Amino acid sequence: MKITNIILIFVLAVTSAFAQSQQCGTDALMMGMPRQERMMPPPEVDLDTAEVMVIPVVFHVVHLGEPVGEGTNISDEQIQSAVVALNEDFRKIEGTNGDGLGVDTKIEFCLASRTPDNQPTTGIVRHDGSNLVYGGESYAEDGVSATSLESGVSNNWLKSTLGCWDKDEYLNIWVVSEIGGNNGGGGIQGFSYIGAVGGTSSQACYSGVVQLYNVTGTIGNIKTGNKNRVTTHEVGHYFDLYHTFENTSSCVGETNCETQGDRVCDTPVTTTNYFCSSPECPDAQVENYMDYTGQTCRNTFTQGQAERMRYEIYTGYEGLQNSIGCIPVIDVDGGITNAYVNTPTCITTNDVFVHVTNFGSGYLNNPTITIDNGLNIVSETFIEQLPSGVTNVYQMPFLNVQTSTIDIDVSFFQSESYLDNNSLSIEQEIFEGNVVSVEVKPDVWSNTIDWEITDESGSVILSGGDYPVFSQNEVFVEEGCVMEGCYTFTITDSQGDGIASYNDDSAYYQISINDEPIILYSFVDGTPDPVEDLWSERSEEFCSTTIGCEGDITGDNIVNVNDIMLMLTNMGCVAGDGSCIGDLDGDGATTNADLQIVINNYGIQCGGGGSINTPPTPFTKNLEAISSLENAQIGYYDISGRFVGNDKGILRTGIYIHISVGNDGQKIIRKIYLQ
Repeated sequence: MKITNIILIFVLAVTSAFAQSQQCGTDALMMGMPRQERMMPPPEVDLDTAEVMVIPVVFHVVHLGEPVGEGTNISDEQIQSAVVALNEDFRKIEGTNGDGLGVDTKIEFCLASRTPDNQPTTGIVRHDGSNLVYGGESYAEDGVSATSLESGVSNNWLKSTLGCWDKDEYLNIWVVSEIGGNNGGGGIQGFSYIGAVGGTSSQACYSGVVQLYNVTGTIGNIKTGNKNRVTTHEVGHYFDLYHTFENTSSCVGETNCETQGDRVCDTPVTTTNYFCSSPECPDAQVENYMDYTGQTCRNTFTQGQAERMRYEIYTGYEGLQNSIGCIPVIDVDGGITNAYVNTPTCITTNDVFVHVTNFGSGYLNNPTITIDNGLNIVSETFIEQLPSGVTNVYQMPFLNVQTSTIDIDVSFFQSESYLDNNSLSIEQEIFEGNVVSVEVKPDVWSNTIDWEITDESGSVILSGGDYPVFSQNEVFVEEGCVMEGCYTFTITDSQGDGIASYNDDSAYYQISINDEPIILYSFVDGTPDPVEDLWSERSEEFCSTTIGCEGDITGDNIVNVNDIMLMLTNMGCVAGDGSCIGDLDGDGATTNADLQIVINNYGIQCGGGGSINTPPTPFTKNLEAISSLENAQIGYYDISGRFVGNDKGILRTGIYIHISVGNDGQKIIRKIYLQ
């Protein structure tokens, strides 16, 4: 089985080294940018006593419209790992991947903490490139090109269009989806002009590094085993380093090492090296960052390379050494840098993910995040310290029963003088439907599997597949929303033998609606049936029904305490347009009569599932008592409606009803989460 795949993998293994010859696009890029070579070698530097040069970096992530952390829109954490790895390599930090044969260059990097306008920043700027088109080329289709000979929009046009930060103050790194139409795979992985360029106003954004999203950093959405060496290599070019094999066709020594080859005298003469264990020339330094050997053995900048890079900073990037980009704008400042709601949006209770960054110079303590859509409010304090420059992601469940704007705010234990970045608003669309889940555990040849779900008109509503080869031990899950109607699930195998393989304990796919499995196909290790298991395509039909029941305000197909809590939160709403949540009797207001409907249907499973239980009489009496705000006591109530006091500090973790008095003297009722 899969004989053609075995042959293909063998061929790829044999030819992979030659494919690497295209991994850096700098040589092709420089053909269109003649430069004046320096006449004298850089001065010698005592790296033991040399000052540490700190370079502020801004990452421009040009994504395809995905949420942060997915696909090409890589996470803050992945970018932060790239800066960590870059410092490990340039500073030769002991015990890390950068602890190699070379020198500590005394060049260090930080994510910029202030913008050119002197505002706080994470050093990460995100651009949606899905609609960028230039010269007949589409960024969404082919990414960027280093030269006009490749597919993709011009990299210089892209930089100028989206805007760069002052090259004299910041190192700009552009993270892109693909280069020359390589789909983020083989071929060119990154490129940079050699040394400082951009002498005219039209060239102001030329300087900087361009690289693929999946070779950036050491965690997250990266290629297997990536050690961020593409970044190190391209930043070397940015600081005026050539490839160690530059213009070298043989292993014969250079007559003038200062003007020939890579212009560095302590890097041995070599042609291009692809393998760590078999150098092309006997004296080749296969460990050098500026060669093409594998990431596992590259760990070296030489003394001469360090001197050349430092000299370029002094003479070509004079502003970098005096940049204030790494200095926090103020001592105490934190803010929200991103927020999004987990999908699918047919679920009314979703996780809201909030990215909080410490822009200041010291620790920030105990971030409190508040989420409010005008109908429901959740506030939670996280007991922890947030170090300077670090971004943490906080996950909070939030009930949202209708399309609305969600306002998010963060505050800290310390007082802040800059509050403009403490708030963020996002839109969430909620619509009726059921959650459909497709779960696939493929066989060894998982890259040959593709599937899709289409509706009755033939439109694709959910798809997946083309999994990484040898993913037989992984389970892949995709979720989406389906409305009432019937659908077709189609799964294909391009090799014609389904997901059956003798090398797997089991392989299967399963379709579920609202966590209830409705379709299951599985193959257990053994002899496959030539008809049942060795297929090129299988189709399964299923239908989705949306059956509501009176009192189910939250839309989770059951009438329970969540509906009562939401009802109480909106008790007293009066509106003539039907917008009051919980207005079950349609009189334009949420009142005790509506609460009684929920209580009467408590425990009913929507869709004819019967009744789980009904609330006991004391439970209903307590709820009826506090639903009338006029007579309700100020303080906290548990979910049964019992009064539990005024001191929040003594309450256990859980959900509570809180009644307070607003600025207008009127009583306010809301639901809160305590952790």
